[in-house]
Amino acid sequence: MPDAVKEGWITEKEIDSQLAILLKTRFKLGLFDPMGSDPYDAISSTVVNSESHRALAREVAQKSMVLLKNNGILPLKNDLGKYFVTGPNAASIEILLGNYYGINPNMVTILEGITASISPASKLQYRLGAMLNQKAVNPVNYATGNAADSDVTIVVLGVSSTIEGEEGDSLSSLTAGDRLDYNLPQNQIDYLRELRETANKDPNNKRPIVAVITGGSPMNLAEVQELADAVLLVWYPGEEGGTAVADILFGKISPSGKLPITFPKSLDQLPPFEDYSMKGRTYKYMNVDPMYPFGFGLGYTNFTYGEAKVAATKISKKDNLKVAVKVTNSGKVKSDEVVQLYVSDLVASVEVPNFQLTNMKRITLEPGESTEVSFQLTPKAFEMVKNDGSRVIESGEFKIYVGGSSPMKRSFELGAPKMAEITVAVK
Repeated sequence: MPDAVKEGWITEKEIDSQLAILLKTRFKLGLFDPMGSDPYDAISSTVVNSESHRALAREVAQKSMVLLKNNGILPLKNDLGKYFVTGPNAASIEILLGNYYGINPNMVTILEGITASISPASKLQYRLGAMLNQKAVNPVNYATGNAADSDVTIVVLGVSSTIEGEEGDSLSSLTAGDRLDYNLPQNQIDYLRELRETANKDPNNKRPIVAVITGGSPMNLAEVQELADAVLLVWYPGEEGGTAVADILFGKISPSGKLPITFPKSLDQLPPFEDYSMKGRTYKYMNVDPMYPFGFGLGYTNFTYGEAKVAATKISKKDNLKVAVKVTNSGKVKSDEVVQLYVSDLVASVEVPNFQLTNMKRITLEPGESTEVSFQLTPKAFEMVKNDGSRVIESGEFKIYVGGSSPMKRSFELGAPKMAEITVAVK
């Protein structure tokens, strides 16, 4: 850095301005204040890894996991005769953390979470079965045979920070953490196919397979969707991740997470990296059906959305607009639902998003319970960005969608409930 200043590549003033940004939070936390003058000094170290903090970690993991497929196998009973847990990430602490390294004595792997949740009278078999991203050298694999005589196989696949992430962490990556393709490691897909073939050995008694997927970015899960009876995306679930996974698999809670990103079917659905236009990027400008749409996620119950109601279908550019929808848990399981509101500009002078998430609310409903969910839209919800970067509201019609996913055809093909829709005119 001193050499850079000396050579005139950067000034001390520029360095100071960037340091101010970096240090702002540290100043707010009182890290430079005298000991005893900061209210955080009174917090005892006993709060670290406390019961309440672990409970919070568990809750965060539960609410973030996304159920992508379920043919009825989930939730599992916890007293089946035999469970088979396998896959490169089943017993991994690494996939709990991502690229965070705050180890504590209570890390719960997915294998441990499942083991602790089943009946003492049940049998559980564990085998690694496959490496993370390397083909097995030994041609003999005794693991797959367990899929034929187990009541359910739970295979934990996906990636870890050794494949994706920062260069220094990605020890298994030949490309320093960058991913040159969108696929799961081929050896994992091959292993899943072997499990499927073994599980289907008796055509009169096909054994179910549940795929639990770890990772921090979109992956090509087309073959996983095809081969598994249920697919649960758990990301990097943290210290209580294994317990949270078990909570969902065995129905202690209903999954309620929604995808914060779009999962394309393949790289062919994405524009070239060198193309800086928005066409085809994110759910807002995607013109093809993805594998899993933005905002999508299943649960163990069904939600029904009533008609969208507004105070007026014609408003001025300065008006706020209240949108209300009745949501009903029409299933048999208590569950959270993340109600999402999207706005689509139907007539615009420049390219605008197909639709855009404007607001959302998480609600909890008992079986048969209904509630009215309302949103207050400000004029900003109807703004568009012109080519010169300015924001304006153009007169015209806007469609408002309220539901449990983004309003893509693919969402409903995968099981998302029908959305409430209404069109309003802005003058």
